[in-house]
Amino acid sequence: MNKFTKTFLICCISLMTTFAWSETGEVKSSYAVGETTQSFTVMDVTGAYKGKRICYVCEFQDEPNIIGFFQNTGDKTAEFITQMNDVYLKNKDRHLKAVAVIIAGMEAQPWLEQLSASKKIEIPLVVLRKGTSDLAVRLYRLNPEVENTFLVNINRKVIANISGIETDKFNLVADAATQMLKDNNL
Repeated sequence: MNKFTKTFLICCISLMTTFAWSETGEVKSSYAVGETTQSFTVMDVTGAYKGKRICYVCEFQDEPNIIGFFQNTGDKTAEFITQMNDVYLKNKDRHLKAVAVIIAGMEAQPWLEQLSASKKIEIPLVVLRKGTSDLAVRLYRLNPEVENTFLVNINRKVIANISGIETDKFNLVADAATQMLKDNNL
C-alpha cells in the first residue's frame, strides 16, 4: 500500500467515526443514546427569556425534554416545530419541556417571531448566535448534512436520537417522548 492510499484510508476512517451511522447507512447527528446533554447558550427569540442569552439545557435540568435542532428555516422546519409544540401541549402537565433551535443564526429571528405568532407556538424558539460557527454545533456534533436532529432526554441523558427524518416520521419523536414519560411514571 503506498503512502497516498494509506493517507486516504485514514482520512476515510476518521470521517466515518466523526458521524454516527445507522445500520441502514443513513448519516446521523449528535449524541448517542445514554450520552449526557451538555450546556450551551442560545439567543431566545420567543420564550420566557426573549432577547436574552439562555441555556435551556440548564433550565430544563432533569426534566423530560425534547431538543430539536434545525439547520434552516422553511416549511418543513415550521411543520416540525408545530408538531413539537403539539407534543409539548399534550404532555406539559407531565412536565415535558421542549425547545426548537435554529442553527442558521440570528437571521432566522424574524421568521421565528412570525411563526410563533401565526401558529401560536408555546415552546421557546431560539437561535445559535454564531450560526454554524457556534460552539454548540461542535459540542453537540451536529452534522451539517442532516437537516434536523431531535434529542429526547431526561436527567440530562439522551433517551432517543431521531435525525434526518421527514415530517411524516415525526411520530418517532412523539412516541419516544411518550415512552420516556411512561417509563419514568410521569
